[in-house]
Amino acid sequence: MARTARNNSRPRASRGGNIKVTIRYSVLLIVLFGFLSALILSSIFRTVLAGLVLSYVFYPIYKRLYARLRMKTVSALIMTVGVMLLLTIPAFLVINKLSTEASVGFVVVKQYLESGGKGIECEGSVLCGLLPHNLKDASPQVKALLTNTLGKGTEFIVTRTTRAILALPGIVLNLFIVFFLMYYLLKDGAVFVDRIKKSLPLRKQRQDALIEQFNQVSSAVIYGTVVIAILQGVLAGIGFYLFGVPSPVIWGVVTLIVSLVPFLGPFIIWLPASLVLIITGYYAGDNFTLLRGVGLFLYGLLLVSGIDNVLKPRIIARKANIHPGLVLIGIIGGINLFGIVGLVVGPVIIAMLKTAFEAYLQEKPAAETV
Repeated sequence: MARTARNNSRPRASRGGNIKVTIRYSVLLIVLFGFLSALILSSIFRTVLAGLVLSYVFYPIYKRLYARLRMKTVSALIMTVGVMLLLTIPAFLVINKLSTEASVGFVVVKQYLESGGKGIECEGSVLCGLLPHNLKDASPQVKALLTNTLGKGTEFIVTRTTRAILALPGIVLNLFIVFFLMYYLLKDGAVFVDRIKKSLPLRKQRQDALIEQFNQVSSAVIYGTVVIAILQGVLAGIGFYLFGVPSPVIWGVVTLIVSLVPFLGPFIIWLPASLVLIITGYYAGDNFTLLRGVGLFLYGLLLVSGIDNVLKPRIIARKANIHPGLVLIGIIGGINLFGIVGLVVGPVIIAMLKTAFEAYLQEKPAAETV
């Protein structure tokens, strides 16, 4: 009987040893392939992050659509195609409008300088509409300086456009990855979130707190960005109307759209318009046009662009229940590190750190008493 007991204990011990070895090899494989996966994703990290952010932003709308259709594949496909059109069509219209103005601007202003503002047709050109109808005789040096400056500006625009065209295949590939990832995250996002929750070494209460904080900050950032963009578009349209910029409604809408893009912002619309008014008013001797340009510059700087730095952190902070300073740091640092998607990811990371630190402070007294 004793021999039998010893013989039965050996296989159990060996099985326990095999389990430990298997766990060690599993951990080693996870670390190895995790490192290799990180290397693979590093080149497209921002693209993957953009897909994650878009899928999260539009997931509530997808849930409502799925509740009506009861088909995951069809709902996710409709949602992805809709978001693709929602983002690409306005971007195309804005880029087309700005590129048209830039390409026509040099020819129009050059003819304007040569003719003194006589006989110039301004149809289809907002830049021409900003120029005064008469230009006093300027010295040849001034005309040469302005023509040379315009030529350099046009050359810069053409160079940038050429680079963008050459980079078009890479842009298309990145967009494909974004929307491809968005489709599957919408379709299988709930399963993905459940697996992440199960892998977290936290109690359910802490998991729910982290997820709640994530949802709260993300929705607050999106809400604040959209509200500020609408305000900037409305204020810009009013400013363009007050200071005599042609088509103020159209340019107000364009300002709204570019306000959603952190690296652009509304200043790329109101700044060129104000500078054109200032320069042409100065060289034409038209004080009224000069004052219009200065007024538009101050209006755009203090009101249109100024509310972005003042109101946005406060709106997000109030809705997300975190300090405005942390929001501002998260936005600026996130954009510098992650690009456009850092507008959402930056404040979320800061908020997650705040929540994790608060959880640590709450758990520390309990741990010390044990």
